[in-house]
Formats: sequence, structure tokens, C-alpha cells
Amino acid sequence: MTEQEVMKGLDALTVMTYNRTDKSSLSFAEKRDILYSMYCFRCVFDDSELKRASNILIKYGVSFVFADKPDGDGVTEITDGDKKAYKFDVYSPAFEAAVRNKIITGEKAKLPQKLTLFELPLKVVSLDDADDDLKALWYIYFPYIILMGAPIEHDLYEQLKQKLCNPGVFHKVLGSRYSENMFVTREEMSGEHPLVCDWYGEFIDWKNQKTEKGVSRGVAFLQRRLALGDYDYVMRESERMLDCFPDDEELMLLNIAARISKCASVDFETRVKLLSENFSLINDIITSGNVKKYNYFLYYRGLTRLGMQDMDNARADFMSCLKIDDKFEPAIMMLKGMEKAQQTDCSDSCSNCDKACDKKPSRG
Repeated sequence: MTEQEVMKGLDALTVMTYNRTDKSSLSFAEKRDILYSMYCFRCVFDDSELKRASNILIKYGVSFVFADKPDGDGVTEITDGDKKAYKFDVYSPAFEAAVRNKIITGEKAKLPQKLTLFELPLKVVSLDDADDDLKALWYIYFPYIILMGAPIEHDLYEQLKQKLCNPGVFHKVLGSRYSENMFVTREEMSGEHPLVCDWYGEFIDWKNQKTEKGVSRGVAFLQRRLALGDYDYVMRESERMLDCFPDDEELMLLNIAARISKCASVDFETRVKLLSENFSLINDIITSGNVKKYNYFLYYRGLTRLGMQDMDNARADFMSCLKIDDKFEPAIMMLKGMEKAQQTDCSDSCSNCDKACDKKPSRG
């Protein structure tokens, strides 16, 4: 993922944490502690959150917004189209001045407690309405806390693992658009922080376990994404996984299938490029020897040749599939389709046709 996409994921985590905290059964003060701590965590990465005005943060006295610029330092100008306002946060000199001048009173005038970077996610995922979507985002982004150099609290770390390392959360992680930058194998994590390896290793082991159909959960997920038409994702992710599992024929077939499926929705130049890539890749695989799913690669070469308008060689590939397995349904269906298309294209003008078919009268 790009840095911009990583930031979008952090924004999604932040907003979801705000919303779940707001709707929880915690006291005002407890909610405020979490919201302030989450706000501080997000602000570590860039100043975009600083320049936003969250209604939830305003509701709980973490941020304060005024039409006119208030006294004191720490005031940020925020804009929304043509509208302009001024914002400051709790703990700022402007907040202290507002409290001193009785502009801010009551519970909002008190200072919230800043949670440690290990306490924060544990409290959030322990909320009564913390669902697997929220937990999945925290699973993805928690290692950033470790990489920031936060003091390690091993007891809280183990509690977090108990909360987040389970199939329900992992299914959500697998389907998240923000998990694309995670590691594919434990070997990829060589040289990383030991706790990062331990943390992501739980998901990696689960993802690479075989299902009852004999493929890994990661491959099964790509198969579902292919069926849903997410060809770019399947191409991108299968290529990344092939770097780690270069001999996985299921991944190869997914990559090839996604590329040829994408051809239907791209311009001519892109289609030529995709078909050429497929043809070269399939030939390399077929000629490498010891291919278990040889028939499927032969079938996809036929499809690729069809896309290239090479009908005769496409038909030859499909026929070769049937010589290996005369009940190979994909090839049977393609040959029937080609035969039907040929019949449809017939103009019955035999004198102007050079094709051999049973409609053409014999010459005496």
C-alpha cells in the first residue's frame, strides 16, 4: 500500500474508535480519556487530524471550536469550504486561558488522563460494542505502536493477543483493504522487531493453513475475489504471494485468470499487453515440466489465444485438453461455443467463402 492508503486506514481506525467509544456504556470521563488518547495517537503520524473538527471530540471536550479566534497559543485555523473557524485542544495554553476565564466549565474543564499506547487499544477492543471490524483494524495497526518505540507492557500485549488473535478477527483482517501491506510469510519478517514478528505471525499461520479443499485460506479468499470481479486486486495480491510461494499452481492460475478476465474492460493497447503477458507466462509454466494442473494452463492458453484472435491455435489447445481428459468440461464448453459462433457468422454465401464446412456443396 502507498503511504496515502496507510493514512486512510489510520483515519478509518480513528473514526471507528471515536464512534464506538461515543456509543459505549462508559462514563463521560472514561470516554474522554480514550478519545483524547486516540486523538494524540493519530496526530503522531501527520497533522491532518489536528486540522479537523470532530463532533465527537467537541462533544466530550477534547477539542473546542469558536467562530472568533480565542486568546492563547495552540489555536488552529480550520476551514470548510468558504467557512472558517478556530480550534484548540485540551492541554493547550488556549484551553488553560479559557478555563481560567470561565469560558469552559464543568467536566470539560478537567484534564483527561492520557492512556499509554498499550492501554489505549486494549480499552478500545474491550468496549461492549467493539466488533470484529474495529478489532481487525487494531490488529493491523497495533504493530505501529511497537515500531514507534513505545515502552513495552508485556502483560497488556498478551491480553491484546487474547482479544484479537482469533478466526473472527482474522477473517475481517483478510478481507480488509488495509491489510495489503502485511507480510505473507514469517520468513519475510526477518530482521523485524521480535514482537512484530510474533504479532503478525499469528495471522500469517492462520492465513496459510489449508482448507478442506486443499488450498490455503489466502488462496481461497483470492478465488472469492476473482468470482466477484475484483481482477486488479487478485492480480496484485497473487503476484505478491507468488514471490513467497513461486511453485503454487493455484496462485499462478488465479493470476492468469484475473489478467484474462480484465481484458474485457480495458482499451486495445492494455488488452494486448495483458494477453502477451499471459501467453509468455503460461508458456514458461508449461515448458518448465512437472506441472500438476497442466490441463488448466493449456486451457488458459487457449483462452489467451482466443483473445488474440488466433482461433485455430485456440481450438488446438482446447482439443489437446480433451486428449488428456475427454471429460474436461471447460474445454468442452469453449469448443461448443466456438462452433456455435462459427455457425452464427455463416452468411450462407458459399461462393464467397473459403472455409471448409458441411454446408458447402461438393464439387462434381
